[in-house]
Amino acid sequence: MNATVRKLRPAKVRRAVRRRAFEWRLGRLPIESGHQIVELGSAYGGWRIPDGSVGAGGICYCVGAGGDVSFDLELIRRYGAVVRTVDPVGAYEAQALEAAAGVSGFSFRRAAVTTADGPIRMQTHHEPGSRSLSAAGLYETDEWIEAVGRTIPSLMDEFGDDRIDLLKVDVEGIEYELVPTLDLVALGVSVFAIQLHHTGTVRDALGLVRGLGAQGFRLVAQRPAVKLTFARVPSSASARLATP
Repeated sequence: MNATVRKLRPAKVRRAVRRRAFEWRLGRLPIESGHQIVELGSAYGGWRIPDGSVGAGGICYCVGAGGDVSFDLELIRRYGAVVRTVDPVGAYEAQALEAAAGVSGFSFRRAAVTTADGPIRMQTHHEPGSRSLSAAGLYETDEWIEAVGRTIPSLMDEFGDDRIDLLKVDVEGIEYELVPTLDLVALGVSVFAIQLHHTGTVRDALGLVRGLGAQGFRLVAQRPAVKLTFARVPSSASARLATP
């Protein structure tokens, strides 16, 4: 065993333990019952949402396409939604446009969603087969590139949207910086789905969940263990949200 392998192994073990502890704690979050939940998309790229929470013409922003837009396309097929998909990776853009060829209501913007418009440094993935990028140091590499950064309001202005009915966010670790800047109520969001990453601590994750609760969102579905879906409740009921 060479010195590099010996040096890296303890760090990898620590990361694996941290990730498992993170997922275990999030898996214990209380989920509000009484919602008819459907799972849309593939085993890899799917999400769970309340059935009927998006209607015909509903505007959905799917931030972080990765290599799988099956959820995005199912929103269109099942509900007649309008889907805006956003990702900074050119290869993922090509895959998405090929998968959505001929599908009305689908559009793609190549950008990383950030807290301010402008260029952003993003880390490449440590696995040669993955094209994912992270602005949060999620991966085990020292290689970084520059990508276009866009805010949600900036994208809405470009598309001419005055609201977002469903917002899905998978931003490879910068959610702890991004989400607190989003006024989801002002954006019109009724359903908010997010993937949480262990770039943050359990305390960070629970703080983010509490912040969503303060905006009137309840956890209604989970795709074990880090894909969480929240639905907004009337303001009169938001004060009764449970603290995780």
